[in-house]
Amino acid sequence: MTDARVLGVIPARWGSERLPGKPLREIAGRSLIEWVWRRVSGFGVLDACVVATDAEAVAEACRGFGAVVEMTSARHSSGTDRVAEVAALPAYRGYDVIVNVQGDEPLITEAEGRIAIDEVRGGMDVGTVAAPLGSVSAWRDPAVVKVTRRRDGAALYFSRAPIPHRRDGPPDLEALAGEPWLRHVGVYAFRRGALERWVKLPPSALEQAERLEQLRALEAGLRIGVGVVSSAEGGVDTPADLQRVERRLREIVQQELLTSKER
Repeated sequence: MTDARVLGVIPARWGSERLPGKPLREIAGRSLIEWVWRRVSGFGVLDACVVATDAEAVAEACRGFGAVVEMTSARHSSGTDRVAEVAALPAYRGYDVIVNVQGDEPLITEAEGRIAIDEVRGGMDVGTVAAPLGSVSAWRDPAVVKVTRRRDGAALYFSRAPIPHRRDGPPDLEALAGEPWLRHVGVYAFRRGALERWVKLPPSALEQAERLEQLRALEAGLRIGVGVVSSAEGGVDTPADLQRVERRLREIVQQELLTSKER
């Protein structure tokens, strides 16, 4: 699949449980969805990029800063369902790989997107990314999704629980700097056929218990390749995340200003 065309889709749902109206929450002078769009639409690994939303207010805001937008059903239970609806539209049927960059990941990097895509090009049904957990608090935090891998890089399990469990007590900081203690990063690349199969599957018992839709795919036998990066910033799930991401974005903007002045 070296010459496969790649479509990036950013699902932006209005009805977040923790942060209602999350896509339009202002962070460092721009809405969350605008930060994500500005970052992702510039990725050279994508041939096209589109926002998928169920809210006209989000669509209007996105059109205002120049994003391509597709309206999707409000009945979708997951971002993957929303991405699949867009991928099935006639305008996008010529894309072989579909990348789901979650609309709450304003610090996602092109390298992370490329790694997920490379997992698919290397033969996996789905590709995603993980990074070292780095701290015991992250290992214990149910908002931080953990993942373990097989030796070939395919996912064994995703969980909100602190996995792998260490019988002799929490892992130390040295251990948490690498495998097997990894956190999941919110980007997926799909073979078109794998995406179509995923959304036709019924919700699974593990998915419903953990509230992690990727477990549905694992239970059905889809291979999810997990590429590992040395570090990752994390997305926006809680009010505390908003504050953390805002600080980081302001740092990035300030650094860009300094760099432009030096030129």
